Amino acid sequence: MTTKYNGKILDCIALALRPQTRQLTFEGTIRSSKTVTAIEAFFWRVYYSTAKRHLVASLDFETLNNNILDADGFGLLTKFKSYCSELKKDKIGAYYIEVNSGAYGVKKISLCAYGNKAKWKKVLGGSIECIFIDEANIADPQFVNECYSRQVSFERPFTIYTLNGDVPTASIYEHINCSRIVGACPVSIRAEIEKARRKEGFYYTHWKMQDNPIMTAEKLVAAYALYPAGSYYYTIKILGERGTPGVLIYIDYMDESRLIQKLDIQKYHSFIVSMDVGATKAQNSITLTGFLYDYRGAAFFDKSTFKQVGYAEKTRNLISYVQRCRNIGAKNIEAVIIDSAEQNYIEDLKAEFRRLNLPPVIGSYKATIKERIDMGCLLMSRGKLLFNDTEEGRDIFGAFKQASWAEGKIGKERKDENEPWNDIVDSGEYGLTRHMKALLRAANEVKL
Repeated sequence: MTTKYNGKILDCIALALRPQTRQLTFEGTIRSSKTVTAIEAFFWRVYYSTAKRHLVASLDFETLNNNILDADGFGLLTKFKSYCSELKKDKIGAYYIEVNSGAYGVKKISLCAYGNKAKWKKVLGGSIECIFIDEANIADPQFVNECYSRQVSFERPFTIYTLNGDVPTASIYEHINCSRIVGACPVSIRAEIEKARRKEGFYYTHWKMQDNPIMTAEKLVAAYALYPAGSYYYTIKILGERGTPGVLIYIDYMDESRLIQKLDIQKYHSFIVSMDVGATKAQNSITLTGFLYDYRGAAFFDKSTFKQVGYAEKTRNLISYVQRCRNIGAKNIEAVIIDSAEQNYIEDLKAEFRRLNLPPVIGSYKATIKERIDMGCLLMSRGKLLFNDTEEGRDIFGAFKQASWAEGKIGKERKDENEPWNDIVDSGEYGLTRHMKALLRAANEVKL
């Protein structure tokens, strides 16, 4: 694919190639071209480097592939495929790609998932000159600090960060606010940065959707309609500014008049039965989730909760619930999803459900809680996640309405003190994440 350049993109790439540039931060909105620019800036910095080893890091390998390696044709392995090798793996170690820089030699770019501490500790050995951390605000602070320590032997180390706005107290800003601002920047962020002491060679640029050459007026209108104006997600995703969410996670998006409806189950194409298996004082919760054709929307139809019981009774309750769902019209139940932490129980259920000719049993997709929250906020803000106007449907709505951030971890982690709402929300999310990508793709007129 052909990159459309503008002055800002070219200036940032040029800034990255200056030998005295130590760090670049690209913070801003979705669809602003900041990540595509960062990929190109990082690639050429590596290309002309005299060092052999470099690093790209993201939350997990799926995110790394989507955002950096492929990136809709603008990634390291797509746009720069004539320079980059196919994905390789050390006999003992991590995945990497090689960059053939011609007269500048062959470079190795190690790939790292900072969401898994055991794995990133193995990757961060030896000296690394150029480091690219995608979504740096959600990276483990220890990982970020360790990255800096791997660059100390180089005369011209280079780090590049990309991120949406976050809470102003996020630890990553200790490494960002010391930067010199290049170009326009929101007043609120400028005030934060100007309070900090400058470091030589550290630069900050703020990105908005208008900086992306492919964002037409129609696409901008659609993007600005994704979240309610003034909400937390509108601030960080659409304005690209830093903001602090309220204690209640979904409160900005839960318009009862739009989301609670008398639902016709016959209009839904397929269904998932999902179960959160409670531990200690927690409850077990089972949810019936329906999906429209092409995943243009989803709905919570029904639920069942019950206190802790033995596995035999738990299984009987689950089987009974699946049969109940079929009786109310959920004919096409494609799977029964169980919390993936319960692997032994899942294996036992698989055999029993096969014997009874019931839908297949699988473990839940291991999306992070933050990814599940982002999905819920987007779907509700777009009116794509509905709740049945029944006692059980309203119970699910109420559970999501009670969901709150953990103390001291606002914007990062959901509170979990084994309260009943936790189990209901978890169960519902397990059903949704089965088709997370399809739901998000259909919900977005502008791809996130």
